Amino acid sequence: MDDDSSQDTKWEASGRIPSREWLILSLMSFAVYLGISYLVFYFFHDTGPVKAYGHGLSVINQLITGIGSGVIGSAIIWIAINQAAVSKVLDDFYIIKMVRQSRLTSFDCMQLSFFAGAGEELLFRGAIQPLLGIWVTSVIFVGLHGYFKFKSPGHIIFGGIMFGLSAGLGYLFEYAGLIAAMSAHATYDVIMLKLISYEK
Repeated sequence: MDDDSSQDTKWEASGRIPSREWLILSLMSFAVYLGISYLVFYFFHDTGPVKAYGHGLSVINQLITGIGSGVIGSAIIWIAINQAAVSKVLDDFYIIKMVRQSRLTSFDCMQLSFFAGAGEELLFRGAIQPLLGIWVTSVIFVGLHGYFKFKSPGHIIFGGIMFGLSAGLGYLFEYAGLIAAMSAHATYDVIMLKLISYEK
């Protein structure tokens, strides 16, 4: 009991959330995305979620396309967010600020990215996009992530960049497949989480 208490005090002092807690958060989020996806498919689609995987390239080609797209997307976003107008407002976005303060381990980055990529893409691209289209889905996606702020040109530019990224995932789903969108999202996330959390 004393060891656990002392460990908790260390975590509080360091400002670092333990990997176990990040993993629990990821699993809970994934379960929520999965549950909502199933409800959307049940009430608004004629087929189940498995059908969302049924179009596009072969699995291996989807993975290659997705990973390549994730690398390219993260390079473009990294360049964009390091421009003066955007870089000075990034801490106004809760997700960015939290990642910067959390000092994520490599395992944290990998598992957060995997579960976010799989869960969010199944919901937004697999379940919602066929009903609402790429653009409306992207508005919902970016809005729920808290990236729409209109305080300054930097805020607007960042929101627009993230909207473009979401739309890109939407097109990837349409033309390559759901696994491509998932792997692109996960690849983008793992690269950006590492870059942002290890920023000096």
